Amino acid sequence: METSLLSSRTKRRGLTETALSEMKFYIQNNTAHNKRFTPFTEKSSRSSSDAVIHTPLFNKSLHDHHLSDQGLDVTRHRSRLENRQIRDKSYYKGVLYHKGYEIGSEIKNLWKQIDLMGTEKSSYFSYKQKAEKQASELKDLQGILLDYNLVDDWYATEVEISEIGEELQRIKAANQVESAEVEKIFEERKKKESLIVELETDISQERYVTDILSSTSSPHFRDRYKCLRKEDEDLKSVLRKLEEEFRSLESQRKSLEEKCKSVNKLEAYSLLRKLSEEQKKRDNLFNEQCGNDSSSEMSKLQLRKREHYDLFRSISSQTRIVKSQINQKQNQLQNIHKESNDIQTERIQKLSKLKNRESIIDAFLASFPEKQSKLFNQLTDSKNRIKELLELMSSQLNFDELGGHSKEIEMQNIEERKARDSLKQELLELMAKEALEDKLLEEVLKLKDDFETKNKEIDQFSNTELLEAQFETKKKDLLAEAENYRKQRDAFKFILQDLQKKCNTLEETLQKNEVNKELLKLETQWQYLEQNNFAMEKYLTEAKTRGDYFPVKKSAMDTLRHINKMRTLM
Repeated sequence: METSLLSSRTKRRGLTETALSEMKFYIQNNTAHNKRFTPFTEKSSRSSSDAVIHTPLFNKSLHDHHLSDQGLDVTRHRSRLENRQIRDKSYYKGVLYHKGYEIGSEIKNLWKQIDLMGTEKSSYFSYKQKAEKQASELKDLQGILLDYNLVDDWYATEVEISEIGEELQRIKAANQVESAEVEKIFEERKKKESLIVELETDISQERYVTDILSSTSSPHFRDRYKCLRKEDEDLKSVLRKLEEEFRSLESQRKSLEEKCKSVNKLEAYSLLRKLSEEQKKRDNLFNEQCGNDSSSEMSKLQLRKREHYDLFRSISSQTRIVKSQINQKQNQLQNIHKESNDIQTERIQKLSKLKNRESIIDAFLASFPEKQSKLFNQLTDSKNRIKELLELMSSQLNFDELGGHSKEIEMQNIEERKARDSLKQELLELMAKEALEDKLLEEVLKLKDDFETKNKEIDQFSNTELLEAQFETKKKDLLAEAENYRKQRDAFKFILQDLQKKCNTLEETLQKNEVNKELLKLETQWQYLEQNNFAMEKYLTEAKTRGDYFPVKKSAMDTLRHINKMRTLM
């Protein structure tokens, strides 16, 4: 009995002790206890996002713990439970908290990436709108710039205002016509759209009626209706194809008509018709002769025919080349005529300006001697007056009254000085007029020389025979240069063909070569690795910016200094 009581007591004690240990463990894992051990990073994560799973961190190591009595490793029933391991709840809780922390960090990163994508999208749309606005502004500015360029060209070419007004009226009329055409097209489009809508409604109604009829009719009629419908669809598809072919043929016909509009092409077309008629006649005569002649003569005639055909082809190609050259030279002649006309108009304008200057200079030279004689007469009159005044003053003066009339003498001296100054000014004016006369004479001589040179140039351009001879010599030189360039082009073509063949063979050998294939694979791998390196560098830079120690240290030191100052003040 005593042994049983002791065993029961020991069991009760063990149960109470185990219950107390479990209670202690529960209290230690409580939220109020864990708040003490939560670090700064976890608090910041809680405040930053509510969607993240909050994981308390334990100071324990998450190793396997055996079931213990008050921390003592006492395994029970060692004989039965040798190979059995029992783990605490704390291990599994720690694993779950760790996984939750990882999931929360991943969710944070995903939210950050989503925010970045949103900002990038908003910035992209704003940039797109800005680009569209700038493109429209650029188009408007280009139109304005074209208008300014046109005005600048008119100013440079000295176009009259009447011509500008006529062009403006013509452009306004063209704009009115185009606006009227646009309105007509818009109205026609509206009518067509309304007709299309009406036809679609009619078609839908007819389809509805046909569906009702087909559902109510017999199966024989249904099959027949389906067959007819298929045939109708096939015929519609064939009709569309034929319409497309017809449109393409019409476009080809229009293009061919436009090509055949020119005079040279019409002449060539008429010559080809004549040539075909002559060939038919020749073939008929040849057939008649073939019936009479032998096979040897037939072969000879065929050889001659081929020779004549080759000659004709060569002659036709040469004629085309000559025609193209003639067109080029005609264009050059037209350009030369335009340049000569421009030069003549400029020359006429300059001659008119020179004539106006000559008339002005002649009028000045005609009036210059009269003005000079008038000025000389004024000088002589002023000198005579000065002499008379001096004589009068000397006759009226008395030697006794010299001391009393000193003021009058000073006044007379001042008047004499003024007269001398006026004489000096008149002499300077005369000198300036003489210099101006010399300049005018020099300009007249220069204008005469220019007039003579312009007359010589007019004589040169009026001599058309010399110009034609120069043109023919230039034409011959250009033809010789063209032939040389053609020969060089043919030689370069052959060289390029040979090089192209060699290049193709080398490319084929390269493609077949295993080293090249390996190099291509390595290049792709290298590009992939470079992309990964770039992503890693980006991630490292972001991590550095996030976990930079020095700014955190500075902020902490600043806060400490501020707190110390506050304490000292308190």
